[in-house]
Amino acid sequence: MGYLSSVKPVLQPTPIEPEKLKPALHDKIERMDGLHLSVLNRVLLQLEAEELAGRLGEGFDKDNEQGLLRRIPELVKQFRDEHRYA
Repeated sequence: MGYLSSVKPVLQPTPIEPEKLKPALHDKIERMDGLHLSVLNRVLLQLEAEELAGRLGEGFDKDNEQGLLRRIPELVKQFRDEHRYA
């Protein structure tokens, strides 16, 4: 028998209604120590970053479909012409 043969697969959690989930999460957070709160904060920041990256990617795709990204070299040149550096 191998090392992983005793590991049981993780079952998919049953969806919980937000009204019940929020209080349960609040209780868990209240019981966490500083280290776990720090880890939870990093997880939430990562989740937020991934959501924002997805939205930003969708925005770039939309701009590209509309041809707006082709104007970038022109706009950069225009900005540099108007803002000469010493």
